Amino acid sequence: MKKLFLTLVVAFATVCGIAQEKVWEDVVTGYRTSTVFDVKKVWFYPDRTDVLLHIDFPAGRQARIASGTTLNDGVSSYALKGKSSGAYDGAMYVEYDAPFVVPESGEIDILLSFEPLPTGTERITLNGYDGWVVQNIRSAATLPSGITDTYWRNNATGDWLIGFAEKQVIYDSRFWDIKSMAEKRGGYTLTVENGSDVLDIKVGNLKNGARTIKVGDSRAVKCSPITTAALPDYPVKDNRVGFKDNGYALGDSVTIVGWLKDMPAEAWQRGGNEFEVMVHNVVTREPGGLSLYAKMDSLGRFTLKMPLQNTSQVFVGWKRTMVSTVLEPGETYFFLHDFGTGQKLFMGNDVRLQNELTAYPATFMNERIEHDHATQEQAMEFLHHVKECGRRYNAELQERVGEHPMLSRRYIDYLTGYYRAGMGESLMQGMYSVEGDKLPAEYIAFADSLWNSMIAPLSTDGFSTLSSPKSLYRDYIRFLTDYMYYKVQNMPEQEGSVAKTLQRLAVEGAISLNEKEADAVKRYDSELEKMKAQLATLDGEAEREKLISEFNNSEIVYIINDVWNSNADAIIREFAVKIPQHAISCLPNNKEIYDIYMAGIIWNEINNRRVPLPADVIEWAEKNISTPVAINTVLEMQNRYLALQRRALSGSESLKTNDEVKEMSDGEKILRKLIEPYKGKFVLVDVWGTWCSPCKRALSHSKELYERMAPYDVVFLYLANRSDDGAWKNVIKEYNVTGENVVHYNLPALQQSAVERFLGVNSYPTYRLIDRNGNLLDVNADPRDLNVFENLIKMIK
Repeated sequence: MKKLFLTLVVAFATVCGIAQEKVWEDVVTGYRTSTVFDVKKVWFYPDRTDVLLHIDFPAGRQARIASGTTLNDGVSSYALKGKSSGAYDGAMYVEYDAPFVVPESGEIDILLSFEPLPTGTERITLNGYDGWVVQNIRSAATLPSGITDTYWRNNATGDWLIGFAEKQVIYDSRFWDIKSMAEKRGGYTLTVENGSDVLDIKVGNLKNGARTIKVGDSRAVKCSPITTAALPDYPVKDNRVGFKDNGYALGDSVTIVGWLKDMPAEAWQRGGNEFEVMVHNVVTREPGGLSLYAKMDSLGRFTLKMPLQNTSQVFVGWKRTMVSTVLEPGETYFFLHDFGTGQKLFMGNDVRLQNELTAYPATFMNERIEHDHATQEQAMEFLHHVKECGRRYNAELQERVGEHPMLSRRYIDYLTGYYRAGMGESLMQGMYSVEGDKLPAEYIAFADSLWNSMIAPLSTDGFSTLSSPKSLYRDYIRFLTDYMYYKVQNMPEQEGSVAKTLQRLAVEGAISLNEKEADAVKRYDSELEKMKAQLATLDGEAEREKLISEFNNSEIVYIINDVWNSNADAIIREFAVKIPQHAISCLPNNKEIYDIYMAGIIWNEINNRRVPLPADVIEWAEKNISTPVAINTVLEMQNRYLALQRRALSGSESLKTNDEVKEMSDGEKILRKLIEPYKGKFVLVDVWGTWCSPCKRALSHSKELYERMAPYDVVFLYLANRSDDGAWKNVIKEYNVTGENVVHYNLPALQQSAVERFLGVNSYPTYRLIDRNGNLLDVNADPRDLNVFENLIKMIK
């Protein structure tokens, strides 16, 4: 009788789920409304359920855990126990509802205790009272009972073989519609279709955590369910080296087929119905990179075929998915992000590197000097900090390889180069924060060593060595830009200085200077040094900006600018070809780097000036730049602005002459005269320049601005700063900045300077709003945030 009683007690405890302890060591989560919060571990006790919450938040910021935070098992909600977090190795103690400061590491663990959940629970959701949610928290050790919403890997190769959804199957990087599915004794038989292709699939019953899967005429293979967030480690080592290198040939592309599956409404709203991939152009080196898009269907499925210069680092679905990976030209990849399970997987012919980078991503290196005007000593402190980051990240890589010995050689090589590029990019960005023109010798010597370590000879078998191609790393492209800029800026004075160069060109007869211009050129360097010395005595950023603005609007700068514009062709030959060519010739020989850098300089000259370059500069480029992508990028840009220059300007009545203010010099009076015809209307004054990238980005949205402001009777008055007449007209043509209520002036330099002084212009673009009575308003009238600008007009009206 005693034995029976004990049996009943054990049975009762098992059914009720309250007498056992269970731990989820390897936790997987589904969709998280905020990447700040994650769950690392869960314990089930008779009297409580503990959750180890991980928080990743900027150091020094305040955070809190609200007492209303709950767990939900799909049936009931379970409240927090007590008024504070629990004790756990390395976890921070916090009181609920009380703000706490995130430590310097930016990462903390907090142990939360909730009312006890049944130990038989398989999935839970963590609901932050402040609105954040971590869904579908579960143990990776839990095996699926069926096949719907499951993904299976080939146990022999380690690759993701097949995935089953409710109505579709993912196989061979394609979507297949399920036409029939039958279950018998735990196994499944399916017939699926993709267009005219039909496949029969046989799935064996689950045995020892695996199933045999036979697709069409292929052999049956043993497969295990993928229960982790990314593909588990591959079962065999891959010692291949190098990355596919097409020599930057023209016309290469890559195809991504994919599925952002089971996206919640919030994720749809955040990213819209487009799938985005961002890649950086090695020639143009534009800061934000190039975003390419594919429309998704109502289920979140898409196909994107995109041009690819060479094997490149790309950012996949950065608004929702946030995967940094590598794509190789000519390949087709299938990418899955299942928001319900939180899994991210790649399928394809050779996707081991992509899956390994998803499972074990590189640590993002974006180190910056904290001081705006750092001393040489602070620069050296930053150098040691960057070195320490590199040492730490590489030590973490070696530790990871020790824990996961099957990680491929290509993964190890990629991360090694990634950290070198990141260190170089961080160091060279530092030069913009250091006072003076030169970095400490030891500082630049270490940057030199990083540069040299990444100049690798190209192989002859279609694959590259460790650090090639250069498009492998976004940070390398940035490193290249800043490193070469520093080298050019610190060439011998007679070549690197603007004024010295103008003097030399005058002596050589390439340009001519009148007496006033020659005097300005002679005095420019000393005036610049005076301004820099005065800057060093100022602490406030506003004071510094004001001083810089006053210098840029001084008569000597306007004279230099006029000399520059009137002798543009000769100066372009100097700064787009001769000086960069001499600078790069002093570095280790690498034709690929030479072509990419020189093409980038020439492309940027066209992009900045918005007019085509002299024919002899383009002839030089065609003769000396042989890398296909590099020279083609230059020629496309040149032809674009040749065509724009020839095109007639529609809406030319928007361009005004300065005849009505010709004899005026007072900035306020000039502006009053310009706005005189528009009494009774709002006037938005836009001070911009053809050389100003943020200005041109804003102008590219002019049509949207005009349409939104149409009901409010606004006149748009554009005043161009230091802008060549041809470039001025080209930009207006390019972005269609014309209309009935649009007025453009390209005033003489001294008049423009006078107006800017009256308006208090310190940066570009600058916007000022004038009301219907002609009053200059002290308001933030920036139309780049259209909603805020429209509300401002409504309020004033």
